[in-house]
Amino acid sequence: SWIGAQGTTLGADNGLGVAAALALLGDESRPLPPIEALFTVDEETGLNGAAKLDAEALGLTGSTMLNLDMEEWGDLFVGCAGGGDSTVTIPIQRKVLSSSLSKLLEIRVEGLMGGHSGLNIHEGRANAVILCAAAAQSALEAGEPGSAALVSICGGDKHNAIPREASAVLALYPSTRDTIEASVRASAKAAADEFGLLEKGLRIHIKDVSDSKPGTQLDEASASRLLSVLLALPHGPIKYSHALPGLVETSNNLASISMTADSDDATILCSSRSSIGTALERTRDMISSVAFLAGGSVVKSEAYPGWAPNPKSDILDVSKRLLAKRINEEPGVNAVHAGLECGLLIEKLGGNIDVISFGPTITGAHSPDERVDADTVLPFYELVTDILAEYAAKK
Repeated sequence: SWIGAQGTTLGADNGLGVAAALALLGDESRPLPPIEALFTVDEETGLNGAAKLDAEALGLTGSTMLNLDMEEWGDLFVGCAGGGDSTVTIPIQRKVLSSSLSKLLEIRVEGLMGGHSGLNIHEGRANAVILCAAAAQSALEAGEPGSAALVSICGGDKHNAIPREASAVLALYPSTRDTIEASVRASAKAAADEFGLLEKGLRIHIKDVSDSKPGTQLDEASASRLLSVLLALPHGPIKYSHALPGLVETSNNLASISMTADSDDATILCSSRSSIGTALERTRDMISSVAFLAGGSVVKSEAYPGWAPNPKSDILDVSKRLLAKRINEEPGVNAVHAGLECGLLIEKLGGNIDVISFGPTITGAHSPDERVDADTVLPFYELVTDILAEYAAKK
């Protein structure tokens, strides 16, 4: 009963939602309330269509919204996270690399699962940037003062992904290598003790650096300050929802650290999410506080709003009852800790709007592996018509 495409995405996400809305507009055989069919563009690339929506210009007045853009038939979705990025800049002081620090080693963290910074943030997956910072800090503290120095640290590359890899380059006395290596082994063991049951591919190790010798190193205070910031910034779930137990309400992903050779600052990217706008900004304020304590600065992107679950929602009550009749069991009621158009649309439509989101079963969206379970398409459409018929009767 699965339908896919060859060599391209099927487009069931969200072609089936569009098809359902178009079918309703031409369906004169069923009782329907007044309908406003809203089609947006560029949802997948950044919610751009919803962000530019002018509800007044379009004359939109509806107070209940069916968002036909989910992929798990049998479940109803009642919330999503909003989000915003924070770019932290930490100033660093460099000095000419001491000639006695003639050995270069790279601490590498690799083989982690990574994953989506919203959908996987609750699973306790390891963050390569944090593990690398911890290993580098321990290595620098293991030797005699001045026997090792931080040259660079980098890791992570996408704001919405948990970092899978990171590395730090150290310059050290040749005689200190054994001490540093022992420290890194200890860090690897500590990480394996904490994450090894989940992170099967986790590896922390050192390798010799044979490239040309860098000209500078971070001074001791800058290295300590930068690594401390990386270890102090929040990462992972910050608060769980009281409306839907088990749902992450607010989180932060320490997404990346980057610096160029001989640069006088380091750039750290954090991606924060919450279904509650004030909680999102409080999380970003936490990030700013850590940065300011280290003498750094922060630039915040414009946040997009979330959609907080409403257990007293009328459309939820109606949808649960009608869906239960169709599937002969209690439907799931969920929210996603990721961005949907719903948060933006609620804001654009004035805030006082009751929303539910559901759809047929789709797997592999956004890829050539996308498939739709054809057996769920008609029940999905019939649920839409059931809900609308009930609201038509209320009118």
